[in-house]
Parts: sequence; structure tokens; C-alpha cells
Amino acid sequence: MAKKSKVPLMLRASFSSTVAEQPSFEAVNIDLSAYVDALSGKVLKVNRVTFIVDSGSGIPFTTDDFDGSGGAEWVSQLVTGTQTAIKGANDDRVIALRMTMAGLTVGDSNAKYGVYMTHYDLETPLAGFYVAADTLTFAAQHAQDMDSTIRHICVIEAERVKLTPADVNFLLVNQTLTG
Repeated sequence: MAKKSKVPLMLRASFSSTVAEQPSFEAVNIDLSAYVDALSGKVLKVNRVTFIVDSGSGIPFTTDDFDGSGGAEWVSQLVTGTQTAIKGANDDRVIALRMTMAGLTVGDSNAKYGVYMTHYDLETPLAGFYVAADTLTFAAQHAQDMDSTIRHICVIEAERVKLTPADVNFLLVNQTLTG
């Protein structure tokens, strides 16, 4: 059984993608060296991950953000280690991911009424996700870009816990692959 810390952690990461950057893999690495010490058994237990997007100013998207494309599609994910490409949901390093499809709703006269968004989520397991690696990667990639800059935000709710050396070794083998 993991020994819990008394101090909950809120970690945040974000980056903005311009229209030109959206088709490419974009990521930010989160340094966990202040929280994780694998040699002493101290790891991070991720309890919840929330993915948020906005226009870069905290304001929700409007119909104008989809004028040319009519919609957008992207995946956001949080994975262990330093990654250079989007990982599939079946990869052991994936902590959480969200696939988002967005589009315009239109009326009979082709007038734009609003924006709809559909999400498919792979949420953090209810028991938490234990991280022994000293880096997380928050990444996003668009399959269809928007007509404006989009800010991707990741909020991580976590806590420090202590595990046995055998448990830490198991985690390190599965979580430190790069690719």
C-alpha cells in the first residue's frame, strides 16, 4: 500500500498553437524532479487530469473561429517521459487523453448558430496513475486545424506517495521509454 503525502499538488502546463502549427506535434515537458525521487521510492500519484482549450485569452471559441474549416479535430494527452509523437490509448505511458471534434451548427438559411464540441476521453484510472519517471509530456496534435490560435491547457491533480523498490522498478521499466 502506498504511503500518502499530506500535501496535494496542482500542476499546470499550457501552450498555444497557431493555425500554421496545428498540424504538427506540439508538446511541453513537465519536470517532476522536485516531486519524484525513484531511488527513495517517492513517486507521483496522478489522481485527475483535465484538458481545457480556449482562444488564448480565456474566452471560449466563437463561430468565427471555424469560418473557413467548418470545424476542427485534435487530440490532447498527458504521458510519462519525454515524448516526440502522439501515443495511442493502448500505450502504457498514457496517463490520460482527450479526442475533440468541434464544428458549427447551421440553420436553414445557412446561418451560423453556434459551436458544438464532442469529446472522447481516456480518463485517469480511479485508483490513480503512479509516475516514477521524472518528466511528463503534455502534447496535442490537430487532424483538422481551426481558423485561429488555440491554447491547450492541462491541469494535473496529484500527490506524492512512497512505494516499495520493486513497485518503483516496475514503473520505471514501463514509463521511461522515449518515442
